[in-house]
Amino acid sequence: MDKSKEALIEIVAAIPFFDSFEKMEISLLLDTGTWIKVTPGKPIITKGEIDLRMFVLVQGHAEVILQEKILAALGVGDIFGEVGLMGAPRMANVEAQTDCLLLSFDAEQLNSLPLELQVKFLRRILLATFARLQKINQWDWLRRHPRKNS
Repeated sequence: MDKSKEALIEIVAAIPFFDSFEKMEISLLLDTGTWIKVTPGKPIITKGEIDLRMFVLVQGHAEVILQEKILAALGVGDIFGEVGLMGAPRMANVEAQTDCLLLSFDAEQLNSLPLELQVKFLRRILLATFARLQKINQWDWLRRHPRKNS
């Protein structure tokens, strides 16, 4: 394995989404996925589009925007667009705020992986999605139940 690939594996292995993967699995994922560079102000995802990709933000910052409101700030290691893997229309825009380096995976690429690795990858997507939903539920509960002054 060449030194540049080893360096990429080390960078990706440091991202929490990939912390349960062995280096050989990460190497296979890097061979399977697609690298994308996006400059500031450019769209990564456009609301209403249908494409079968999800993304891991490897470098940079992006924002999730809906009706001109920022719903979330995305940083290194965040995953997004995973609903697109199922063919659902995009629910919001995602725009690069800085130079971004993304690793994208489409459904066909993921289906080409060994079954064990597919399951492991999809399990990580589920865990990340559940964590996001928990955070949203907590924010919603706190919004609806403000702390009363004593």
